[in-house]
Amino acid sequence: MLEDELTAERVLEDIRAVGYGGGYTILKEYIRTFRPKSARRPHERFETEPGEQAQVDLSPYTVMLGLTPTKVVCFSMVFGFSRWQFIHFLLHADARSVSHCHVMAFEEAGGVPGEILYDRMKQVVIESFKDGVVFHSVFEAMVAHYGYTAVPLAPGYKEGKGKVEKPFQFVEGNFLPGRHLCDLEDLNRQAAQWRDVKAQREHRTTHEQPATRLDQERPRLLPLPDQRFDAALVEPRQVGDDYCIPWDTNRYSVRPRHVGKQAWGRELMGELVVHIDGEEVDVRHRLQDTRHKRYVLPEHEAEFRSHSTSRHVLADQFARLGSGAQEFAEGLREQKGAAAGYHMSRILQLTDKVGVLRVAEALRHAARYGAFDAHAVARIVTGRKLPGGPAKHSSAVPPAPVAEFLKGAGSFQREVGAYERLLRGEMGSTETVMEEPDGKRGDGPADRAPEEAAPGARGTKAR
Repeated sequence: MLEDELTAERVLEDIRAVGYGGGYTILKEYIRTFRPKSARRPHERFETEPGEQAQVDLSPYTVMLGLTPTKVVCFSMVFGFSRWQFIHFLLHADARSVSHCHVMAFEEAGGVPGEILYDRMKQVVIESFKDGVVFHSVFEAMVAHYGYTAVPLAPGYKEGKGKVEKPFQFVEGNFLPGRHLCDLEDLNRQAAQWRDVKAQREHRTTHEQPATRLDQERPRLLPLPDQRFDAALVEPRQVGDDYCIPWDTNRYSVRPRHVGKQAWGRELMGELVVHIDGEEVDVRHRLQDTRHKRYVLPEHEAEFRSHSTSRHVLADQFARLGSGAQEFAEGLREQKGAAAGYHMSRILQLTDKVGVLRVAEALRHAARYGAFDAHAVARIVTGRKLPGGPAKHSSAVPPAPVAEFLKGAGSFQREVGAYERLLRGEMGSTETVMEEPDGKRGDGPADRAPEEAAPGARGTKAR
């Protein structure tokens, strides 16, 4: 207890949990036997009418969140008449976060006091003069929205906010010491529970419960407006190719499917929420105090890895090339198997150079001749088109000898079935583009004129 500097009230909370049945007074008298009483400075007490006044202040602390020492700021609002208190811990105590804490306090109390006292904290006052102050624009907008009067106190006049200063001693002495806190959410959850219990206890000055006096004070509070004040910073952003949006020099991820879309970032209370197509997406980032870093959520990384090299993504992109793209893609998968993705990628790259319309027309033309190959599409686009119209071959030529005829033609020709269909008149004469097994082009029929590629035109030389 001496090492942790726990107050008598905090010790009472702990020892009652393990079975202590005594009272507070006897415990306090015992503690005074070995802990000297601190000196107290005199000051004048003043009371206010119900709904008349509240006081707000901030206090910094360093707490252990998990195993990490973390700097936090406690926002506190105390209603003067009831002594009802609202507290909330922040990692980023900027003007927007402090203004939003007011919103949460008003909504929990069910109304707004007529005036609120402040010292000249930077989140409230950005400049002071002899005859007045300049309020922060966000804070000033919040005050106007709720219709109360903000009263900045003279510098150093702490006694003017005694009702809010004293509860900070209870936060520091009775709440924070000796507690296991997992993270910021756990800290605020435990703080709310502690505050609610405290509100049910008799206040030493009023001799009534703060919760009971709040019920008396609530009818005298200013009513809440129809809409809550939104203190968030909202700005447009573009989702980049790295499926991230830029925010304050850093980059934060969204789902890869949103690449290229217009997004809206919403920053509040140290958290970034992303909206796309008018709806909130499942993206919530805790803002980091770094510069020029990239932060990717694990689920976004997993989605990127599962789709970035798969044919699902390629198929989605390929479908944008028009109605003929589906037929061509099916032909690619049938003829090329696992290599179909490579050909789709090459064709998609081609659209960046010559445009979608030219590639789409080339796909339709190539599909008519069964030329399901990226190189064939490239030749069509560059002007070396495949001859139009069906081939004029005699139906008397039997298809059976084709396999024997091609035995010595090497490994660069198309499959036998393609030539058999050609002889039956099901295909036009075509320019054949072939690949070697390792993906490199050979100097087979694909590199010769179309009439040399068709068996029976001039004969196919064995290699």
